[in-house]
Amino acid sequence: MLSLEAHGPSRRATSNPAPLGNSGFAVATLAAALHAGGIGIAAGSPPNVVVGLAVFCGGLAQLAAGAWSFVANVGFDAVVFTLYGCYWLAYAATLIPASGVPAVLRDADPATRAHSLGIFYLVWVVQTFVFLLGAARGAWGTFAQLLLLLVTNVLTCAGTWSQSPAVLRASGYAGVFTAAAAWYNVAADMLTRETCYFSLPNPPISPPPPAPAAKAEEPRRRSLSRSSLHMPPP
Repeated sequence: MLSLEAHGPSRRATSNPAPLGNSGFAVATLAAALHAGGIGIAAGSPPNVVVGLAVFCGGLAQLAAGAWSFVANVGFDAVVFTLYGCYWLAYAATLIPASGVPAVLRDADPATRAHSLGIFYLVWVVQTFVFLLGAARGAWGTFAQLLLLLVTNVLTCAGTWSQSPAVLRASGYAGVFTAAAAWYNVAADMLTRETCYFSLPNPPISPPPPAPAAKAEEPRRRSLSRSSLHMPPP
């Protein structure tokens, strides 16, 4: 979710995979949020139409972005995109009949079903909080996206666990803002002087710490006996 430049140079020349990962995340998040919030559709409607976007955009696109981030030696992006790609695939599995999960949830009593799904979302609340801490010195856009995502996950977890339609609707509205933040990061990465007439700011929260000054190497006296024993010079 952070641009490559925010984490230092990569090991070799490669394209920035962050816009792909953030785009896939934003598309799947917005579709799920509209359903949860009852925006343009009746609240509580079956979210099965989200399955395709969850698998291909939220899942595969983010997994690809995560893999390319590993190649580019951008560890934070790699972990975030890969984990959230897995999240969307896991979410889709709860809606795909062939996985067997929908049948099990359908046969369970409402309280058990709500608690099981609540635990599913609680895990991602914890994981998103860890990611948020990891972005504390990154770009403002990334921090805002993860903060809004944390709010969305907390509301989704609480609404699912308590079976509260009002809280679930609130999670949908929060998800819309989360998707908007992700698209802002996409635009901040893609709208460059080479591709557009303007760009969007996405400054770091705090400047990176200065590199330690290189110490002048002290002259060493050659000693055959010390070098053969791998001992440092006096």
